[in-house]
Amino acid sequence: MKKLNILLIALLPAMAFAQEETTPKPIKFGVQAGATYSGLRGNPGAEENDYAVDYLLGLSIEVPISERLSFIGNLNYERKSFSREIQIEEDPFDPIFQPVNLDVRATLHYILVPLNLKYYLDPAKKFYVNGGLFAGFFLDNTLKVDGDKVEDESGDGIFKTLDFGLNLGLGMRIPLDNKNDLNIELRDNLGLVNISDVPVMDDGTVKTNSVNLIVSWQFGL
Repeated sequence: MKKLNILLIALLPAMAFAQEETTPKPIKFGVQAGATYSGLRGNPGAEENDYAVDYLLGLSIEVPISERLSFIGNLNYERKSFSREIQIEEDPFDPIFQPVNLDVRATLHYILVPLNLKYYLDPAKKFYVNGGLFAGFFLDNTLKVDGDKVEDESGDGIFKTLDFGLNLGLGMRIPLDNKNDLNIELRDNLGLVNISDVPVMDDGTVKTNSVNLIVSWQFGL
C-alpha cells in the first residue's frame, strides 16, 4: 500500500498535465470593424476604375480544433467602393457648354460570410494566418457624383445576388486578460465569380477584390 501511495503521488503532476491537455479550449466570440480597399477586375472597363477606401462591421466566432488550429467564421457588412473620373466634352443641347470632369464613386453593399481555418504560428499565439472561402450576398448599390449622392437604379438587375471567392489573412493577437483579446488582421478577399448579370463587353467578366484591415475584440463567455 505504501508503494502504491508513493506511485500515485509521483503520477499526480503527469495526471494534472494530461487533464489540462484534454480540457476543451473555450469558444470565443467577437465584434469587429475595419477599413476596406476595394475595386473591380475582369475587363478593361472595370480595371480603369480606381480602388477606394470604405469600411466594414461584423461579428465573429472562433472554435478551437487543436492547440494552434481553429475554425473562425464571420458575418460582416462590407462596403466595396471604387471610383473613376469621367470627362464630359460636350452637350449637344448646349452650344456654349464647357467640358467638365466628374468624380464618380460607386459602392456595392454586401453581407459577407468568410469561413476560415486559423493557424497560430507560435506557441504564445501572438501571430496567425487564416484562409478559406467567403460568400457575399449583394444588398444594394449607391452612387455619388462629385460627393453628392444621386439616385441610381443601375444595380437593379445588373449585379448578381451572390459573390464567392477565396480569402487569406495575416494577423496579430494581443491578449488583454484571460478572456479578452484584441486582434489586428490584414486580409485579402479575391472574388472568383462573375457578379455581372448582364453581358460584358468582349465576353469579359466583373469580379470583386477587396483588402481589409480589421480590428476585432474577442471574448470568452
